[in-house]
Amino acid sequence: MEECQTLLIAEPGKDLATTLVPWLSEKGYTVKTVDSIKDVLMTVQGEKIHALVMDVCLPDNMGTEVISIIKSLRRDLPIIVTTDENNPQLESSIRQKGIFYYHVKSFGMDELMLAINNAMARSSR
Repeated sequence: MEECQTLLIAEPGKDLATTLVPWLSEKGYTVKTVDSIKDVLMTVQGEKIHALVMDVCLPDNMGTEVISIIKSLRRDLPIIVTTDENNPQLESSIRQKGIFYYHVKSFGMDELMLAINNAMARSSR
């Protein structure tokens, strides 16, 4: 029996999760949602997560440092970072942390869904 893969979505509201859950469920993925960096860290440490979609503006105000912390806990975890604004400096600093994908929300959902599919496929290897 194949293990059901779990995607963790970390965002201040539930907008992205609400949009993605029907599509993710259709793909057979389990979705967990959190709204703080503390909850991200606790979930990544305590549960089997296959990929993380994380809004860059989580309320804990840790900026990009949290990516390094997550990577120290789970080096192989694909991290997809989402943001509302297209900021080249922010994108550059985040990409240097070794994330899987950087997504600007205004660019649409198709690329994000493709990135999630690819992250989950990589994680199942």
